[in-house]
Amino acid sequence: MENKALSVVESLRFANHDFMNHLHLINMNLELGRVQETKEIIKQISEEYRSFSNFNKILLPKTVEWLYTFSWRFPAIQLTINSNITNPNYTQNDDEIVEYLEESIRHVYNGLDPYTEQNLTIGIVATNNQFKLQFHLIGKWDSNIKIPVNRSKLKVQTYEEINQSWKYELTSE
Repeated sequence: MENKALSVVESLRFANHDFMNHLHLINMNLELGRVQETKEIIKQISEEYRSFSNFNKILLPKTVEWLYTFSWRFPAIQLTINSNITNPNYTQNDDEIVEYLEESIRHVYNGLDPYTEQNLTIGIVATNNQFKLQFHLIGKWDSNIKIPVNRSKLKVQTYEEINQSWKYELTSE
């Protein structure tokens, strides 16, 4: 696995591929007369894009890019994003956030169990006086978690650290 960001062309290629997959899935369900399933698929896709649109407000361009391209760079992990952004102008240390997230995923990615579903939920809260990013990876991997917690502007609170669940919170006040 290479340690590099995706180019604009690569990102567009992945986005186009995903878009075409969504259209094919919708078309297939319509051809099979599965109207209710088609409505659910459209609702799920809409919710996903609404979530992406909402966290764009955080004004952390590197973090937003990392989240947007996550599923393409780390396809073995299913990503879910929840966000509550009430103050989009509250700025953070974008570089440290991305660095910590990247280190976290890279630490476990090569040790993921290919027979186990891997799910990552990222929750983002940005208010007038607080930024909080919650990370919860559920699945199975064979590496011990040892990520340095010393960051100059981020506080890291680990809640769970086992080979089936890793949960922490990054905060900056």
